[in-house]
Formats: sequence, C-alpha cells, structure tokens
Amino acid sequence: MLIPLTALVVVVACAAVYYFVLSAPAYRTVVLVDTSAPGNGLAQIADAVRSVAGNSGDSDALSVRRFGGECGSPGDTSEIADSPREVAQAVSALSPAGKATMIDGVMAAIDDFSGLLTRSGKVRNRIVVITTSGVDACSKDPAGARKAIDYHLTEKGLELDLRVVGFQLPQDQRDALAQFAGTSNAAYADKMDDLKVVLDKLVVPDSPDASPISLTSPEPEPSYAFVTSNRLGVVRGTKVVAETSGEFTSANDVRYSVDGHFVFAVTPTGIATIDVRSGTARVIQCGGCRDAVAAGGGVISWLADNVVTTIDLADTTAKPKSGVTVLPDRKVDEASNVYPLRILAGKDGNTLVSAPDGVSAYGGGAENLYLARAGGQVVPLGTAQGNVAIYGTTISPDGRSAAYVSAGHAGACQTRSSVVLLNLATGAHEETPPVGDPKDDGSAVPDVWYDKDGVLNMIYTSWRCASSGGPQTSVTVPEGHWRLGNSGWTQRDPGSIGHTRQVAPGFRAILVRPDSQAFTQELFSEVKGTRTKISDEVIAIAVPS
Repeated sequence: MLIPLTALVVVVACAAVYYFVLSAPAYRTVVLVDTSAPGNGLAQIADAVRSVAGNSGDSDALSVRRFGGECGSPGDTSEIADSPREVAQAVSALSPAGKATMIDGVMAAIDDFSGLLTRSGKVRNRIVVITTSGVDACSKDPAGARKAIDYHLTEKGLELDLRVVGFQLPQDQRDALAQFAGTSNAAYADKMDDLKVVLDKLVVPDSPDASPISLTSPEPEPSYAFVTSNRLGVVRGTKVVAETSGEFTSANDVRYSVDGHFVFAVTPTGIATIDVRSGTARVIQCGGCRDAVAAGGGVISWLADNVVTTIDLADTTAKPKSGVTVLPDRKVDEASNVYPLRILAGKDGNTLVSAPDGVSAYGGGAENLYLARAGGQVVPLGTAQGNVAIYGTTISPDGRSAAYVSAGHAGACQTRSSVVLLNLATGAHEETPPVGDPKDDGSAVPDVWYDKDGVLNMIYTSWRCASSGGPQTSVTVPEGHWRLGNSGWTQRDPGSIGHTRQVAPGFRAILVRPDSQAFTQELFSEVKGTRTKISDEVIAIAVPS
C-alpha cells in the first residue's frame, strides 16, 4: 500500500519533534562573551571559557555566543560554538572589535532557546554574560534595557536565568551592571582564576546553584553606618566610602540588613538605602512610612498603614510586597485621629509591632505589642512597660526573645530608662537588673543590641537633677558600654567614655557627646588604638550584626 507523501512528511516531523523532546538535556547554558574593543581581558576570558568547556561533557548543552560591533548591525552578535567540543577552537579565534552591544547579544541568546526544535533544558536554562563593560554602549540605560529583556522573555514564553559577570570591571561601572542584572545576579572577578571558578559554578550542572554570587561577590571589609540630620553614610576604616543625602531625624533608626549588604534609614520621601558593596544609593517609596526594619537577608519591612510590607534590596527590579495585616484595637486621640501603629523589629519573616494606647506621656504612652508571624498569624504580646513609647527594640539571634528600652517619664529632667526582655513565645516582660544609683533622677539607654554571640549590650548613662525637677546638675554614670550577664549588667572597658561599638577586631566606632546636654555627637573611627574624626552632629550609628 502506498503512503501519501504528505502523511509521510507529517509522520517524520512528529518523530523528529518526539526525539528532540525526549533527548532534551536537563541543563542548557549559553555563555555570552564580550568581544568589544579594546578587548581588555579578552584572552583571559577566552581561557576561562575554554576551561569551563573542558569541565563539561558532550551531553551538556553548552554553547558560546559573542557580542561586539556597530549598534543595530546584524553582525554585532553571533554564535561561535554550539557544543563543548567546539569551544576551544572558537574562543581562540576571538578578536576585539566595535562597541559593547550586550543587549543585542542577550536578545539573540534568548532566541537561541526558542523555536520548535530547540533543545531547551528540562531542569534549567541559563544565559551567562561575561562583560568588561558596565553598560550597553548603544542604550546606556541599564534599567530600560532590562525591561526590554524581560519583555522579550515574556513574548517568547521563556523562563531562564540571566547571570552577568563583570570581569576586571572598574568600580564606577558596577552600579550600571547591577541595575541591569539585579544585585543578586551580578558578580565580579578581577583575576582569571577567579573567573574560572565563577564560570564553573554557573555553568557546570553538578555545581551548586546557590553559591555563585557568594563566591564572586566577596564580603567587603568591615564597615559601619552613621546618620546626621542630612546625611546617611558608610564608613570603612577611617574613610566615608559611600553616602547619600536626605532628611533624617532621631525618630528613625539607621540599620543594616541582616546580610550586612545594605544600610537604610527612613526619610519623608521614602527609605534611603546604600549598597555597602557598590556604594549605590537609592530611595524606596514606602507611602510615608515612619520606620523600617531588617527582616532577613537583604529584605526590609515597613508598615503601610497596618499592613506589613517588604522588599528585597538585593533585587533592583523588585517591587514592595504586601504581607500580614495587623488589626489590633486602635486608639484615637482627642481629635478622633487613630494613633498609627509602629514597626519595631523583624527577624525571619516575623515582625514586632506596637499600638500606642494614647493615655500617657510621649509617643502615645504605653503600647500594646503584637508579633505578626510570617504565616499570617498576629499574636498579642501584652503591654510594654513604662509610660513613654518604647524604642531601641532588637530581637535575639535565636528569635526567641526581644529587648526594648522602657522609660518612666516624670518631668523634663526626670526620665528613668531601663532595658526589658520580652519572651516572644509567652509574652512575658521582664525588666533587666538596674544600673546606677537608685537616687539618680534620670537615665537613658541610647542604644541596645544583641551581639553575634547572643549577648545583650547597651549604652547607658544616668544623672541628677535640680531639686525642682530640672535642669540636669551632674552626671553620675558617664555614657558607656554595658553587657548583660547572669549576675546583671557589667561595664565593658570601664575607663572608656562614650558610645562605643566594635566593628571588627582592632576597629571601633565611637560617638562622643561634646557636653552632657548636646543632642548630636562627634563620630570617630578607632583603628588599632588611633582615632580619626569622621563627622560632627551625628545622630546615630549602626554596626552589622
């Protein structure tokens, strides 16, 4: 019996499609190499790509594409190898020419994954860009270029990873690269051996997916942050290495993200942030939020009215996400205005929130506390001690307890402060042992924190007032650093006066108040016993956990 030609063609085509589907690799990677002029580092890039191809098998779907040429020219990108065995000869023939047409290269690499008979990976598809330029020479708009890439992916119906490796990339070009790739997907290498390790992690299927960025973006040198009324800065050693301007007040803390990669503080225009590694500054719109806290990794949280809202600072394309809604009993003031909720601290997706009772003293008086859990449950934790809004709240490394500063206000000079421990499971509040003379009229705790060992620390000072209740007449305990142990608080470095935070061994940040009545302080970096002045009129400092 004769089979019609049309039917035979259909059968053969279906068989071909079936074969390609069944034989599709688990992983497919396209490596995109920058061959733009002048070609700095091209020989080293070629050697690193040759090396990673040698670590791949013929069954691994690895191809290599180049980019570099005139903007919009059909020849500004081309595939040079479509299997590991072709890579060595292909990269040896590369030569620099033209401009860095990275976007055209990425667009074409995306097209390499589409098509009826294209053998996309069943487990993972990835494009790895190796560039010596921080921005596409034709667009010079990294954010706009990334939107175009994302649109092209959506149009093609593809899901794939885009990782970008900056090789020997100058520091001033890394901001643009991070904007294009997203901070968590951008990596950097300055030496060929480092680039080989990076590519091996990103390309070879047996290598763990979670480790490439941690390998390629080494932790920066120890740093700390400070804030004045108009300046948020990052200090490394004795130099301010990054800063941004804004309107900052004592009501808003300066904080580090949990991973230590970002510094942030709230301003009237949003949350001012600095990437500690690149120095990049930006402002996150938060709808007039009053404060923000670290939630985990590079994620921070704030309250949008009564909804816990988060954003991942590591992803420059991320948008705020609404989470748990906190609906406690809301108190109103004499004008029937609802007292706003306050976000106090966060850890591992759990958020500590307070609702002022509006009865006494400053800030709405004593506050009812709530723990908004990541799963959506809101747990009441009782009422905070004192008659002033609490501050300085911090959660222990194990997440079991929190500490906050409680104050009892009796007059302009007569406010006594203490640190209270809060059990986050039971809601029990326990005041820590007192410090200083019981006859002192006032005391303050400007800062409280848990160190990496889980030990609670505070900065403490106390004073005496005139018989009339003010003004302050003498300081009984100079401002200093105290640690909580089994027997109570003990002063660390008793001879040292001031607000002192250890940043690293041999490296301390020190705040010194010009006089006991001064609101702002002078900031010094102390490195190996030598102090260098960093700034005047500092409101607060922060050190990564």
